[in-house]
Amino acid sequence: MNADLERLIRLEQVDREIARISAEVSALPKRVAEIEHQLSDAKARVDQAKTAIKSQEHKRRSLESDIQSYQQKIGKFRDQSLDVKTNEQYKALMHEIEFAQAEIRKAEDKILEIMEGGELFDRQVKASEAELKTQSAQVEKEKEEARSLTAKDEARLKELRADRSGLRSGVNEDLLVLYDRVLKARKTAVAEAREQRCTACYVLLRPQKWNEIKAAGEVMTCDSCGRILFYDPSHEPPPPEPDKKRAKKAKATPEAEVPSESPEPNLEVSADRPS
Repeated sequence: MNADLERLIRLEQVDREIARISAEVSALPKRVAEIEHQLSDAKARVDQAKTAIKSQEHKRRSLESDIQSYQQKIGKFRDQSLDVKTNEQYKALMHEIEFAQAEIRKAEDKILEIMEGGELFDRQVKASEAELKTQSAQVEKEKEEARSLTAKDEARLKELRADRSGLRSGVNEDLLVLYDRVLKARKTAVAEAREQRCTACYVLLRPQKWNEIKAAGEVMTCDSCGRILFYDPSHEPPPPEPDKKRAKKAKATPEAEVPSESPEPNLEVSADRPS
C-alpha cells in the first residue's frame, strides 16, 4: 500500500479518537452540573419540609397565645359578673364567656391538627435528609469519577495529538490539503473500497479505477463522495469452494463401456436355397 495512504488511514483513526475523547471531556462538566442539580433538588425538599415545620410551629404558638388571651377574658368576665345589677348584663357576660370558650376549643382542635401534621413533616424531614445524605455521597463519587476520567482523557489527548502531528508531518502536503477538505465536508476522509464499491457512499466504482485502487500505486478518490479510497486484500471474499459432491460422484461413476461392433448380416443368397 502507498506509504502516504497508510499514514492517512492511521491519521483518520487518530482524528476520530481525538474527536470522541474531546466530546467526552466536553460532556463531563454538563454531567457534573446535572448531578449537582439533582443534589440541589434534594436539598430543596429538606428545606421545604423544615420551613413547613417552622410555619406550623409559628401557627401553634399563635393559637396558644389566643387561648391564653381568651382564658384571661373569661376570668375578667366572671369577675365582672359578680358586680352586675341586671339580668341582661349577666346574660351578656355569660354569652361572652361561652364565645371565648368556643374559640378556645377551636384553637385546641387546630393545635391538635398541627401536632398531627407536625409528625408527618418530621417524617418527611428525616426521609429527605436520608435521601440527601445518600445523594450527596453518590454525587461526590460521580464527581470524583468525572475528575479522574477528565484527567485520563486529557493525558490521552496529549498522546494522540503528538501522534497526529507526527503522522501529518510524514504526508505529502497536497494530500493533507485534500484530506482536510474532505474531512471538513464529509466528517470522514478515508474509506475502504470493497467489492468494487466505496464503503462510505456505496457507489459502484468503474472497473479501471477499481483495478488501479487494488494495485495501490497512487492515491485515488471516490468519484461520487470524494473520499480517499484504499483497498484491503484481507477483506476480499474467499474463492468459491469446489463442489465436492459432484467431484465425488464423477470419481465414483466408471467410464461407459463402448459396445463392440456387431457383425454385418450375411446378405449372400445360398445356391442351395430356393429362390
